Amino acid sequence: MTKPVVEFAPGWGVFETLRVVDGVPLFMAAHLRELERSTTALGLDSDFDFEAAAAELPRASGRWRWIVTPEEAHTQFVEEEWVEPGTVELSVSAIRVGSCNWDARFKTLSYLSHAQAWKMKSTDEVIILNEYGLMASCARANLFWRLKGQLFTPAHETGCRRGTMRAFISKHHNVRSGHYPPSDLLEAEEVFLTNSMKGIVSVHAIKGRTYKRSMTADGLRDCLQDEITAQMAEARKKVGTKE
Repeated sequence: MTKPVVEFAPGWGVFETLRVVDGVPLFMAAHLRELERSTTALGLDSDFDFEAAAAELPRASGRWRWIVTPEEAHTQFVEEEWVEPGTVELSVSAIRVGSCNWDARFKTLSYLSHAQAWKMKSTDEVIILNEYGLMASCARANLFWRLKGQLFTPAHETGCRRGTMRAFISKHHNVRSGHYPPSDLLEAEEVFLTNSMKGIVSVHAIKGRTYKRSMTADGLRDCLQDEITAQMAEARKKVGTKE
């Protein structure tokens, strides 16, 4: 029997990665919104019930990945112990992203530019610039810095992902987004990164410039822990109600 021909579409799909604590996926509503933005941009359609899948997660902590392609949608859970991240050193990657490219603005399966930047890095993380030489993001994180008391981050239009942690920072602090050269970081008082698995990670050095203060990041880490505690309590309350 001849199998139906499926069009070959390399990298044509999107994903989201959620941190799970004791069976509770964090920031699930925010991740669902980001997934919808990505699938809409790529013209993908899925009726997969992620809420029902969440109810089937084991009472364990780890990494939960959602994947949507033209053929299917599915999830993958990997048990993983969360480790408090230390500070990191940054450098600028030779790899560039296009400011209008889907693989820069959304979490697509065509992840090669970010993967290459990560593979070739000479420091803990690397800053990726766009075609104009302006900062877009890091290989596995979004980027923030504080200068004269104001918090800054690259705009989505530079070629960065909106990100759930990026949205969390903007909700809890006044953030100015825009198009900035990497030299701005050398004048900054503080630099930190965000992603859904590690949370908020402070930077201690860039190109010989060291940062000793993490006042803003420390305060935001406290806010994040409060939010995680609240989400865990709400999840337990729902389970108790069902039982």
